[in-house]
Amino acid sequence: MQKIILALALASLTSVAANATTWVATCNDGKALQYVQTVKGDGFLYLMVNKELYQTARLTQTVEGEATICGTVVANVAATTAPLTQVCINKSRQTISLKYQDPHAAGGSKDVGEFCAASVILRATNLTTH
Repeated sequence: MQKIILALALASLTSVAANATTWVATCNDGKALQYVQTVKGDGFLYLMVNKELYQTARLTQTVEGEATICGTVVANVAATTAPLTQVCINKSRQTISLKYQDPHAAGGSKDVGEFCAASVILRATNLTTH
């Protein structure tokens, strides 16, 4: 009986993971950056050096919307405070942008700046493009 329960639990976890979506944005305006963010999961920043992609930072998701997903570098700030910087993908505008929140500014003002024009695709974890 325990084996059946374990098998059912593993099967349910597999089906949840298969339904996750991964956003992939790659700069296409000469900047050498790629941002990959799995919904409710890990994200990664990659830099292109000599035609090779190198993972440079791991991110955790901070925002998810219909057209935008953002993440912040793991250990950027304490868990109880707002992230200072976030990297965002906007699939409608086909951009990667950076958000900065000054921790000393009143009202938590944020500056948002476009980092690059990007090719943005969404993939299911089973690697089918949709």
